[in-house]
Amino acid sequence: MLSRPAKAHGFSMIAVVGTLLIIGLLMLTALHLSQDHLRRATLSADRAVALREAESALAAAECEIAIATGTPYRSEGCRGTPDAARIAALNPVTLSGFAPGACGHGVAQGLCWPLQGESAAALAQLAGSDTHAMTLAPSHAAGKRKTTPARYVIEPIPDALPGQWMHAGAPRTPWLFRITAIGFGPTSVDSDGNAEDTLVNVMLQTVYRPRLAEP
Repeated sequence: MLSRPAKAHGFSMIAVVGTLLIIGLLMLTALHLSQDHLRRATLSADRAVALREAESALAAAECEIAIATGTPYRSEGCRGTPDAARIAALNPVTLSGFAPGACGHGVAQGLCWPLQGESAAALAQLAGSDTHAMTLAPSHAAGKRKTTPARYVIEPIPDALPGQWMHAGAPRTPWLFRITAIGFGPTSVDSDGNAEDTLVNVMLQTVYRPRLAEP
């Protein structure tokens, strides 16, 4: 039969072990909460980078169309002189750089004309490849972390409702251009320093109304 001091010692050990287990569980829970908070904060920061990159790609596409079509564009950074072939490809009346159901290459790089029911992003495989897109120069928005360059495609859309009546002999109406741009967050790196798949991206669209370039 155990003496009272032995029983008290046994109960004390149980209490200590129980307390340590509770403290351990609390610390483990706090660690998981901290890691989850860090992950959420990182994703939020990465999405902010991706959004800025997508906005930069939209602005670059608008600038290119503005210069090619002689459309006024309020931006100090919008400068450049595209070659005659690129200007012709972006003509909003002839659409010489666009082929229905396809994305162009060469002087027509980034110019896509999806068929009805299809999107330009899907036609160009914009999220997974830059083969058919116009790609921006690498950005340093994420500091030392690598970022996939933002890219964009341009597609023509009619400046009229389906079935809208037009006067016979009326001049051809310039088409509108819809720009689809995608920006990416920093690329994750595993424990061995190898780049993992980019998980965060933001895709934006805008419709641009060009004017005919002056002859």
